[in-house]
Amino acid sequence: MRLASVYPIDPVAGVIITSCFALLFGAAGVHKVRDLRQFAEVFAAYDVLPGWLSLPMSRIVPALEVLLASGLLIPVARERASLAGSLLLAIYAAAIAVNLRRGRRELDCGCMGFGRSRSISPGLVWRNAVLALALLTAGWLPWSSRPLNWLDVLTIVGGVCAGALLYVALDGLLELSRRLPHRPSFARDDGAGA
Repeated sequence: MRLASVYPIDPVAGVIITSCFALLFGAAGVHKVRDLRQFAEVFAAYDVLPGWLSLPMSRIVPALEVLLASGLLIPVARERASLAGSLLLAIYAAAIAVNLRRGRRELDCGCMGFGRSRSISPGLVWRNAVLALALLTAGWLPWSSRPLNWLDVLTIVGGVCAGALLYVALDGLLELSRRLPHRPSFARDDGAGA
């Protein structure tokens, strides 16, 4: 007997998680659609697709993100949307990892909205991998079938707001940690020995 079938997740938790991802994909898709030319340049700079395929894919990705956002909010489409969203996040992680391996750390990740730049980093690879796993888990685990009540709706709204704030805070910390000068933890400023 599968553990997931014995312990389904509460629908409130499921709705909060999938709604947070819908917000993430929706915002990402909209900011790319607002400046398709800039996104096409960022997309092409990753140099992971043949040149002839880069422009069409740079048009498909924002539409796919908006479609995923919608799919995550529709119960009958949730499983497929979570699988596709997880795959997209894993592809993003792989594209960043390939370029880090090539030594191209100066690339704009394309994840901050255009007009703001953020270089790729190993932290972004890990972030996208963790997000992919979380989305896959939330989308594929069975949900209990209890009906939602008004208190659940308030909990969902608060949970989505908290999830969005947590994402922004953790993403800000990730960016800040990338900008801080790194030095070994054993280094001492006063020159004294151990």
